[in-house]
Amino acid sequence: MTTLPFFSVIVPTHKRAILLRRALASIKSQICPVGCEVIVISDAADSATDAVCAELLGKTDMYLRRNGEAGPSASRNLGLSLVKGRYVLFLDDDDAWHPGCLAQLHAQPHVQLSMPVYFNCTVATERRLAQGPELVSELELTLQQGLTAEVYVKNQVHMSCFAFPRQLLQGLEFDPFMRAYEDWDYLLSVFDRAMPVHVPLLGSRVFEVADETTDRRGSSQQATDFNAVLDYLYVYRRHPAPTPELRQLRAALLGGAGLPIAPSFL
Repeated sequence: MTTLPFFSVIVPTHKRAILLRRALASIKSQICPVGCEVIVISDAADSATDAVCAELLGKTDMYLRRNGEAGPSASRNLGLSLVKGRYVLFLDDDDAWHPGCLAQLHAQPHVQLSMPVYFNCTVATERRLAQGPELVSELELTLQQGLTAEVYVKNQVHMSCFAFPRQLLQGLEFDPFMRAYEDWDYLLSVFDRAMPVHVPLLGSRVFEVADETTDRRGSSQQATDFNAVLDYLYVYRRHPAPTPELRQLRAALLGGAGLPIAPSFL
């Protein structure tokens, strides 16, 4: 009889084999008393990605190369349809986990009670050069007070800092048509069902690039121009604010960006 894994980790990737190697190595180096399956979904043909997955993934892991439009949402949705673990985690191909993350996570009383949780992270700034990433700085973030009701106004915690019971995610999917903020939109769908509890462990390493070496799809301007305001409005309409105070905060944010809308519509 095959023993089901306790953790399932979904890793969407797009032609970033060097960064993917770091992400997968950080997962496979975890020493944990329970099983962990890794599901990597690539949205493009890439021999370097194939080679990294062949080297680092084990017999209980999966690597799929899907068809269709590029983008992480469809890849994550495919991963969600395949997971078998009791808990589901998401890790972007350019991020990683700290040593001991999964063992500490498994030991948490809230996890033993099958509750959704989130944990601390470090934010690392790096330069992405042809020969590989170069670390510039790294700062630890303690997120004990990081997730509040104002997450319905603006995202607060990175997706890689959450661990969700698989049953809680049943029927939820990432929106593959969103240009940005699909992580936040998905998280709000989860929060409508249950708010995660903070657990005091250092889990993920979130890597950011602040100079011209970035390899992100899209530009920073697209994340701050009027299109971003419309994306916020889209999320607001999909997830009504649960209190009048949050509707006021939403209206203030949009109004400050040049889109005056009455709080009653938010």
